[in-house]
Amino acid sequence: MSESTVDILSWMAFAGLMLVAFGLGALVDTERRRAVLMLRLRRANGEALGPRNAATGKARRSGALAGIHTALRRVVLRAGERLSAILGGEARDTAADLRSAGYQGRDALLIYAFLKTVLPVGAFLSGGVWVVTVYPIGMPALIPSAIVLAVALGMSMGIDMVVDTRRRARMGQIRRSFPDLLELLVIASEAGQGPQQALHRVSRELQYSAPELAAETRQLVSEIAMTNDRRTAYDKLRARVPLPEIAIFTQALDQSDTYGTPFARAMRNLVSEQRANRLIAMEEKAARLPVLMTIPLIFCIMPAVFVVLVGPAGLSIFDNILAGR
Repeated sequence: MSESTVDILSWMAFAGLMLVAFGLGALVDTERRRAVLMLRLRRANGEALGPRNAATGKARRSGALAGIHTALRRVVLRAGERLSAILGGEARDTAADLRSAGYQGRDALLIYAFLKTVLPVGAFLSGGVWVVTVYPIGMPALIPSAIVLAVALGMSMGIDMVVDTRRRARMGQIRRSFPDLLELLVIASEAGQGPQQALHRVSRELQYSAPELAAETRQLVSEIAMTNDRRTAYDKLRARVPLPEIAIFTQALDQSDTYGTPFARAMRNLVSEQRANRLIAMEEKAARLPVLMTIPLIFCIMPAVFVVLVGPAGLSIFDNILAGR
């Protein structure tokens, strides 16, 4: 292969890797913007904040660097807009999965499409250059080419795996901390606080033990305070956290607002239902124990039993065979 072809492939691989780096930088910047947004929500809710540390000052970029960063981000987002068409009709479901995974920025879907498309392409181009420059064309390059293709496909699937893992972990954290939210809401409501005040107070109490649920509750309170449309805020919470517990919770809040049901009574009834559901779940886990114990019983206990029962007879038969009887 000529040197010009190798140079072209090398530059293409370098361009692909640079685009991947820009995409990762845009993703990190989206997370930073989300953290800033949550900080603003906390300030809007009147929560006490400590003094600004040196990290805030370091986050401020100079004019030229900020301009370069903005230009690169614009390139990534424009490429993401073009590449998001690859998702087709799955764009809405993908956006919902990203929101439930914690990526709630408006550019999360575009960055996802960018990374899902450019990352495997960059890996494929760089791996292709490596195969072409190291191995001769023919059978010796077949296995390395297959490895490069597998790595590219793995990177494409790895983006979905990362999002799915983050989503499962986040939903699990919210589900585990949801009973604490209900218990604190019962206490706050019985102390005389209304729904919005109780949610605000509970979000402050849970910000260290359950930060994900506290952030969602804080965002719910902020949306209610800014738009005064409770039903829309409840619908957005159900979309961000697609859990049955959250759906029942928002339905109870909606019924309390619509029909005038006392908030404290609604929360007490909801706590009773959640306790019954947790008891049923524990009983289901206990009922599955005999089935789960079958595997160690077969592979660990039964061989020892067979050795004890059949071992003496087998040894006796073996001795008789050796004795020639």
